Amino acid sequence: MLAELGHFALLLMVVTGIGQAVLFNPLWLRSTLRVFPRQNATATAGGATSFSDDDDRINSDFGTAAKPASLLLLPSVILLLGLVAEAALLNAFIVSDFTLPIVTDVSHSSTPLLYRIGAAFTPDGGAMLLWLVALSLVNLLLAVQLRRPSTIPAQHIDGTALSVLGGVIAIIGVIALIDADPFLRATVVPLDGRGMNPQSQDLLKVLREPFLYLGLAGLAGIFALTVAALLDHRIDRAFAESMRSWTIASWVCLGAAIAINAYRSYSEQAWGGWWYWDTSENSLLLPWLLATALLHCRAVLEKTETLRGWTAFLGITTLAVGWFGVYLTRSDLFTPLPGIQILSNGGTSLLIGFCLVFGAAYYLFWRSVDRIGDTRGFEVISRESAMFLNSVMLSLIAAVVLIGTIYPLILQWVTGEQITVGAPFYVDVLMPIVLPLLFLMAFAPALRWRQDELWMIGRRMKLAGILSLITVLFVSIRFIDMSPAPLIGIGLAGWVLTASLSDLWARLWRHPEHGESKYRNLQLLGPRYVSMTLAHIGLAVLIAGGSASAIWEEQVVVSARAGQSIQAGPYNLQYEGVSLLAGENYATRQATFILYRHSLPVAELFPEIRYYPIRGIETREADIWHGRDGDLHVSIGDRDDDGGRVVTVHYLPMMPWVWGGMFLMLIGGCLSILTRVVLRLKGRTYSKTGVPAS
Repeated sequence: MLAELGHFALLLMVVTGIGQAVLFNPLWLRSTLRVFPRQNATATAGGATSFSDDDDRINSDFGTAAKPASLLLLPSVILLLGLVAEAALLNAFIVSDFTLPIVTDVSHSSTPLLYRIGAAFTPDGGAMLLWLVALSLVNLLLAVQLRRPSTIPAQHIDGTALSVLGGVIAIIGVIALIDADPFLRATVVPLDGRGMNPQSQDLLKVLREPFLYLGLAGLAGIFALTVAALLDHRIDRAFAESMRSWTIASWVCLGAAIAINAYRSYSEQAWGGWWYWDTSENSLLLPWLLATALLHCRAVLEKTETLRGWTAFLGITTLAVGWFGVYLTRSDLFTPLPGIQILSNGGTSLLIGFCLVFGAAYYLFWRSVDRIGDTRGFEVISRESAMFLNSVMLSLIAAVVLIGTIYPLILQWVTGEQITVGAPFYVDVLMPIVLPLLFLMAFAPALRWRQDELWMIGRRMKLAGILSLITVLFVSIRFIDMSPAPLIGIGLAGWVLTASLSDLWARLWRHPEHGESKYRNLQLLGPRYVSMTLAHIGLAVLIAGGSASAIWEEQVVVSARAGQSIQAGPYNLQYEGVSLLAGENYATRQATFILYRHSLPVAELFPEIRYYPIRGIETREADIWHGRDGDLHVSIGDRDDDGGRVVTVHYLPMMPWVWGGMFLMLIGGCLSILTRVVLRLKGRTYSKTGVPAS
């Protein structure tokens, strides 16, 4: 019965989304205001009634037509319906309701409760419903943001943005009902399910999906604001201000999904890698890259009201590549994809919806681009120029990743040949783009707005250049025979890191406008600068850690017997043997290793080979020791011909820097969001009490 309630709630979501798209549509409001023009009537001196200009009347009355109560009603109803539908689906997985095919395909009565809940997000119906719930949440938050008249001066934009977002919710809901209805009942009910894919039975997999779809939903909010601003021809500072929180929040959520996916690959796979350039990973990377480009262009638009057309284009394209990435991973174009249930009709409805939404959006952009051109300019040597070039390079990187992802499909259509595009292609093609991007990225914070001088830039960047050069020379002399690519990576990472730190030093201690109190100077820098600096430092740390681990990685593969020692880097592993154990829904062969450093025991590691009888699949689970100087990645295989157990050990120095760099980048984004929330709360307190909040 709960499944029918969830199905009914999903249908009502579609209807309510259509209602929101229609009721907040400017055309509907214009016709309504022409029929009921009383609100703008004014009395003249002679007692007669007069009206203002029609367009002004429509604009003025639009602000009264969308009062806070009416603005929040439909978004609240849509979110409530989404939560009811999601709760019904989660209940079906929790109680193992195998009358639903979606539960039968990816769950089993022996699956642990946590993974049964996570399985609700794995198949197409569950993923689309999760996307709808995230869109509903963004829809309500956007209505809350737009209810305040001071948010956007252009009074058309608030209702139009909600109309666009309501249309997106309705389209995604229709796609979910057509392609992968999660609440369909089976005519023949099986005794039990097929079981969850073992590669999806992981806590990180459960966490990744909400972050991914929250990020995509945030991009939908940006898309709605962009379309509304294009319709009103108001791509200006107020538009950029309204987009700030959404851009940062989407960037953080997508970045969190990428970090979770990278660590999941690193811990689940037996060979110690953390990025494999497959379709599911590239579908995460594409919208994040364009969101990063949009983050920079939005800042330029807010500061100087330039790059209007480019910012609007990115506001549309960022969601477009995210939507297309969902289509690539959910359709049957790249089968087999582990852990993903393919759409029943190959994702045709998802592709049709994509073409309708973004065909209309790009047509609107084409019609409006002449009216939103920049009225102000900037010099070649300026911060605007550097940030624009950075955004262009990030877009080129995204284009290369997209081409590498869809090229095998195109080649298969044309010639019938099946190929895979791996890391060598991306490294060779992206290197000429990434290296100038990193070099230029260090300059952007030190440049002045509008116009700057070369000699002043050289003076500000002198310390960073000297320190990065010393780093490169030291590493090249110490490891003279190594490949130049990691050396360049370390050098550029040092360049970005030292540039960020030296600019922070100059602003804290040497800036003439700042006082002697360093705490006061830190306050004057502002949260935007601090979050940007943390993000740049995090990227530099990530690149340095990835380059160093590639240079100094050690791999040892031995056929080990009980009591044998294995040396890897500064660590020594003593193999104790293998035990046969029973898990919750699997059987495992668990090896025991005692880890020594300088002859002192540090920890015990337990890599496993798991067998899942429901699916008949065997997986290899590595165990990792995160040391202060590197990671030790240990995995086991089958028995060798000589009777020993095959043991693979990877020592990856500075690998914690990769995870630390990702964490710093996310901390920078979260700091900006939290500061924004606190400032809004303080501003609300000030407006209510008339005195500043303490």
